[in-house]
Amino acid sequence: MSHRSLLGQITFPLIILFVTMATGLFFIYCVITDTNSARVEQTLHKNLAQQIIHYSEDLQQGEISLTALKPAFHSLMLLGPSYEIYITDNQGKLLVYAAEPSKIRRESIDTKPLDHFIKGATYPIYADNPRSLDQQKLFSTAPIFKDNQQIGYVFVILGGDKYDSIVKNLAFDSGMYKILAALIVFFALAFALLVFIFARVVRPIIQLDQDITNFVKNDFSTVSTSTPHQYAANEIINLHNNFSSLESKIHNQLTQIKSTEQLRREMLSHISHDLKTPLASLKGYLETWLLQYPEAAGNDFIQVAQKNANQLQRLVEQIIELAQLDSNTVSLYQEPVAVAELAQDVLSKFQLQAQQKNITLSVEPKDPSLQAIADIAKLERVLTNLVDNALRHCLSGDSIKIHLQPKDNQLIISIADSGVGIPKEDVERIFDAHFRAKNTVNGQQGNSGLGLAIVAKLLSLHHAKISVSSVLSQGTTFSFSLPTSGSI
Repeated sequence: MSHRSLLGQITFPLIILFVTMATGLFFIYCVITDTNSARVEQTLHKNLAQQIIHYSEDLQQGEISLTALKPAFHSLMLLGPSYEIYITDNQGKLLVYAAEPSKIRRESIDTKPLDHFIKGATYPIYADNPRSLDQQKLFSTAPIFKDNQQIGYVFVILGGDKYDSIVKNLAFDSGMYKILAALIVFFALAFALLVFIFARVVRPIIQLDQDITNFVKNDFSTVSTSTPHQYAANEIINLHNNFSSLESKIHNQLTQIKSTEQLRREMLSHISHDLKTPLASLKGYLETWLLQYPEAAGNDFIQVAQKNANQLQRLVEQIIELAQLDSNTVSLYQEPVAVAELAQDVLSKFQLQAQQKNITLSVEPKDPSLQAIADIAKLERVLTNLVDNALRHCLSGDSIKIHLQPKDNQLIISIADSGVGIPKEDVERIFDAHFRAKNTVNGQQGNSGLGLAIVAKLLSLHHAKISVSSVLSQGTTFSFSLPTSGSI
């Protein structure tokens, strides 16, 4: 049982609560028991000191004689071993006692508790113990009079040192241990019963959590058929039923979305394929016309038509490619690829176009030993699209560099240009199909917005993610990493 689970978060505080309650109840019980025992003890013996005066002629006459009283006190203490008898003056100074002088720790006591006792204050009342410097004990007391003037007190400790010694030795006898064991068993059973009850309450919630986890794990495609536990609360049953309805609704909507998306892709793919034949025919007629009639009037219009036909053909090819990637039917044929050589081949395809625009192309480092595990055709397509995108956003004098950096069994591939950059608000959307950023150079057209979307899809097949950083008027860098041959 984890302390992070619902049952754990209930059980562990419950343990603390039970221990605290048990300790508190035991403490309260001990205090109440001690208080009641002390009240009973003091009530039973409240006239003890008065009786001692009554049976002593000397004390009745107000005569305090050490030689006469000490033996009498000693005899009384033998008859009542729990008593300790003292005579004090009005200030509490000890005058007569039967104890050994070495056991007396104080020569006087505070008489205020004695006066409270005589006036009938509520029991229990405690006074200083002459045999201790810090202990107070239950007592009985009575004033001693001579010629109608109080001259001292008879002060009787109830429960002296002998009594304390016996109580201490018998405090935890077998009976007390049995009572303590019974209390522990009672609390353990009560705690186990509460945990059992909470477990039954939590069980339907755990079941519902498992249903939700399975629903998500199965890509929202499997609707659970479990029913709530028969002992579940009405609120949990309602929650389970509402979730079942939500599952069915999400499943149906997702199925409908997938069907619609599949139809859209198929329709787009069919339209694109149907366009290929008339486009090829159109391009052929336009090229034939320009070859046969190079000086004919209106050839400028024919060239514009040819340019648009080429652009439309590229768009159709990209749509077909993107539809294939979206269908998840594209396979990878991964092998070690010399990336520097592949990058140089890609740049060679754009060399003429770059020279016409006065743009510098380069690969660094030109190290044929730098290899990555990839599908060479698809990696070439990625580099081609990224370089083509960079060329369309560079001005005369700019540069495009493919930089390779091995790191931790990965080869980091970066395509950096010093072109116009991408607006900050467009950076997060440039890999969306058909999105076109607001950074067209000199009003150039011809970008379908699909090139970067294809790049992201192709890298996703390689389990790689592309990142982009850009600063307006300073350039843009696209980066991704592929595993090297050393990590196969």
